Amino acid sequence: MTKKRGWMIAALLQVLFLIFIAGSYYSIDYFGKEIKIKTVPVDPRDLLYGDYVTLRYDISTTPLKNYKGNADELDRGQQKAYVVLQPNKEGYYVIKNVYSKKPDVTNNQVVLTAKAEKVWGENSFDQIQLTYGFERYYVQENTGKELEQQAKDMDVIISVAPWGAHKIVELNP
Repeated sequence: MTKKRGWMIAALLQVLFLIFIAGSYYSIDYFGKEIKIKTVPVDPRDLLYGDYVTLRYDISTTPLKNYKGNADELDRGQQKAYVVLQPNKEGYYVIKNVYSKKPDVTNNQVVLTAKAEKVWGENSFDQIQLTYGFERYYVQENTGKELEQQAKDMDVIISVAPWGAHKIVELNP
């Protein structure tokens, strides 16, 4: 009887875990705040691999002066960073600052987590490359070429949950 109860509890825990995973994904739609960001052109040879499109954003790089932390940490490769975004006059979210620790934000700002590292800028080693994890957008088969041509000037709507989870909701050419 005890052995049967153990199996039932194990099965119940597995079902609850699957419900939690599905619920956490769909809860982004319910609790998340939608933000709009702008894409920038990407080398067309790297833009499309099979059935997904590689996207690059205005918020993918920022000057090193926007980093509020020990910049030497960024020399060691990709470091976890918190990027504070706020809307500009056109309604696009742009980088205000990048922090090494999670900052407090106002109601019109959002925080995205990213991997940050120093990269060579226009004149010196003064840029930060930020990787958010939503640089790939999977598309239906045979629709990638069309998106590839529009990717240099596209709006992307991203839903950001209060706990930091995010997903692409819409691409607007």
